[in-house]
Amino acid sequence: MLFILAALSLALCSPSATQAALVTPYVTLTGGWSDNVRLTRVPRSDFFLKVGAGINGEWKWPGHSLMVRTGVQYAQYLDLDELDGFDSATLGFNYQYASSPRWQFLISDIYITTFDKAELSDTGELVEVRPGAGRMDRNTLTLKATHKYSSTGSVDLGYTNIYTKGENEDQETTRFNRMDANWIHRPTYDWELAVGVSGTRTEYEISPNQDRGRAYTRLTRLVGPSMRAYGQLSYAINRSTSDQELVEDSRNYESFSLEAGLSQDMSRRLSWKFGAGWSMVSGDSQYNNAADKGFPLLNASMRYRGLKWNLTGYAIADLGQFDYLGDNSGLAVSHRAGVTFGYRFTNFQNLSLTVEYVRNDYQESPIANLNSQQGTVDSYRFLARYTWQIHRHWRISMEYSYLNRDAEVDNDDRQQNQVLLILYTDYPFKW
Repeated sequence: MLFILAALSLALCSPSATQAALVTPYVTLTGGWSDNVRLTRVPRSDFFLKVGAGINGEWKWPGHSLMVRTGVQYAQYLDLDELDGFDSATLGFNYQYASSPRWQFLISDIYITTFDKAELSDTGELVEVRPGAGRMDRNTLTLKATHKYSSTGSVDLGYTNIYTKGENEDQETTRFNRMDANWIHRPTYDWELAVGVSGTRTEYEISPNQDRGRAYTRLTRLVGPSMRAYGQLSYAINRSTSDQELVEDSRNYESFSLEAGLSQDMSRRLSWKFGAGWSMVSGDSQYNNAADKGFPLLNASMRYRGLKWNLTGYAIADLGQFDYLGDNSGLAVSHRAGVTFGYRFTNFQNLSLTVEYVRNDYQESPIANLNSQQGTVDSYRFLARYTWQIHRHWRISMEYSYLNRDAEVDNDDRQQNQVLLILYTDYPFKW
C-alpha cells in the first residue's frame, strides 16, 4: 500500500496534474464512561479520555480522483492503567480512474490497527466473543473494473483481499480472497436481467479453511413510473478443508434460494420495499442442524423523509456463513429488525436515534463447533446521538449507547452502557 501511495504522490506532484486539491487536518477529543470497557464477561467500568489526530486529502483532475486518509488515536483511562496507550491507527486511499464514460476503474486499500479492540461489527453488533484481547491488524485491498456498454447495460469485475492478524494466540490470522462478476442488461425498457457469480477462499490459522461459491440471476420488471417487481434465484456452495471428518460434514453444504419482491417510490418523501422467499439447505443433518430444512427470507423496509425529520424501519431474515472478524462459526440463521429516526432542529443541530434487535441462530452441531458460538444469540442495541456544529471548524457530539447480548451459552453474554462527549475540529485548505 505504501508503494502505491508513493507512486500516486509522484504523479500528483506534476504541475499540470491536479485541478483541485483539498487537504483537511483534524483533531478529535473524546471523553467517556463505560460500565464494560472491553465487553468482557466480568465487566469493568471506567472513565476514559481519547485524543485523535489525522489528515484527509482529496485530489481531482480530468478522469481521476484520489482520496487519502490517515489518523491515530491515543487512550487514557482513569483506573485501568493497563489499557492506557494507542487505541487505533488508520492509513488508506481510494483511487478512481475513468478512461472514458464507458470504462471505470477503482483501487482502494485501507490498513487499520486497533489496540483496545471492541468486538463489534460495522453496525455495532457484537459478533465475536474471544478470550483474548490486544492489538489487531487488518488490511483490505479492493480492485474493481466496470464497463458500461450501453445506457442501461454494464459488466463489472471485482477482487477483494482482506488480511487479519491478532497479536493474541487465541485470535485468528485470516486471509480472505474474493472474486466476483456481475452483468446487468435491459432487453427492453420495462425488463432488466442481472446475473452474478462469486468465489471466496478463506484461510484460517486455527479454524478449518473455507471455499465458497455463489451464483444468482434476477429478473426485474418496471411496473409503472415508480414501482419495480423482481424475482431472484440463487445457488450457494460451501466446502471446508479439515483433518476432522465431522467438521467437514458439518460445514459442507449447499443452499438454494428463491425470492420475489416489490419496491416503490410513492412520492419524493415516501418509499418502501418488500421482498420474501425461501431457502433450502442440503447437507449432513447429523452435524448441521440446518441441513434438509427450509428457512424464510425477508427484506422489507420503509422510509419517510420529512422537512426536518426522517424515519426508517426495516426487517431482514437471511441465511449465511457467519465468520466476520476472522473467526469461523459455521452456518447461521439471522433475523434483524430496527428503526432509525433523525431530526434536524436547525441547520447546525441534529438528533439521531437507532433501536435494533438481532437474533443469530447458529446451526452447527456443538460436537463439531470449534469455538463458543453455539445456539441462539439475541442482541439488543440502542444508540442516541446529538450533534451541534458550533462553528465552521468545530463540532460537538454527545452519544449514549446500550448493548445487551443474551446468548444461549452464558459465557457469551455481554452488556454495556456507554456515554461519550466528542469534540471535533478541522481546518481544510486548498493546495
